[in-house]
Amino acid sequence: MRPGFLAIWAGLFINAPVMRNERQERAGGSGARRTAARARSLGAAAAPGENAAATAEALGHLDNVLGYVLRRAQVAVFNDFRRTFAGYDLRPTQYAVLSILAEHPGMRQGDVSAALGIKRTNFVAVLDELERRGLARRKAVPADRRSRALFLTPEGEKLAAEVRRLQDEHEVRLAALLPEGERNRLIDLLRQLTQGIGASADED
Repeated sequence: MRPGFLAIWAGLFINAPVMRNERQERAGGSGARRTAARARSLGAAAAPGENAAATAEALGHLDNVLGYVLRRAQVAVFNDFRRTFAGYDLRPTQYAVLSILAEHPGMRQGDVSAALGIKRTNFVAVLDELERRGLARRKAVPADRRSRALFLTPEGEKLAAEVRRLQDEHEVRLAALLPEGERNRLIDLLRQLTQGIGASADED
């Protein structure tokens, strides 16, 4: 995963609505139960293709709104990520920070937050949590006392290697849902879209 797409990937999961969706899932039960309830309310026991068609019909023009379709894909990928990393208590943004520091130890704090498109104030909270868990540490930069270089601890390096293998499996699983060769094309298109709009730090 190239750094440019890592920023896009991590940024998808920063916004508060995703976290609200996660809390709603915990409060309202599993996705399977909610799907079954919706089906019963429609009096349907439809095949998957019929469900997809019914959903598209209900959404109307939203089914062709780029932002909305991206949002639905975001939630689906996020849920798969949570299942994959369930045993590690690790959020996507935390994984992204671990990944960058594993490949680029000593990066300055501001450079990491900028690369991921995370506001510095929000990034501090992410880093504080990684430090609390003994996975990362800050170190003063001799040439600039106001800056902090970031490193993984030995425990952080071990975890980063473990979860990287999980992420690779997660990536293969997602790629298998697309026609052959389309994963790389999709990544390029998303990168073009982000660069065209002008990526910026996450909003509060």
